[in-house]
Amino acid sequence: MRAPAVGLVISALSVAALAGCAFNDRVRIQSFTPGANGSFVYSVATNTVMTPNDDGAAEQIRRDWLAETLEQQGRCRGGYVIHRRTLVVPPQLLALSPPPDELTFGNGGDVVYSGTCL
Repeated sequence: MRAPAVGLVISALSVAALAGCAFNDRVRIQSFTPGANGSFVYSVATNTVMTPNDDGAAEQIRRDWLAETLEQQGRCRGGYVIHRRTLVVPPQLLALSPPPDELTFGNGGDVVYSGTCL
């Protein structure tokens, strides 16, 4: 009888650990810069988990983050237009370089959206 109880406790702890990860938004590293005449620049980091694909799930997540950020800033209540989307890839480190503050990977960088409120 003791083995099923231990298994139940381990299962419960595993579910709790996964639930904590599900709501942890550590992947979201962003910046928002408002400009003149309703313009803005929104930048969000991408890495091996959040790939820079144009039409997939990761892109939809970034677009949702942009909409959330605009709402939090109280901007673009009538909508917005993205004029430019670019991937800015930082220079890659040499193998023996000291590690930077944040680790980057080969497909990492920032996806930068330049837009204007309608």
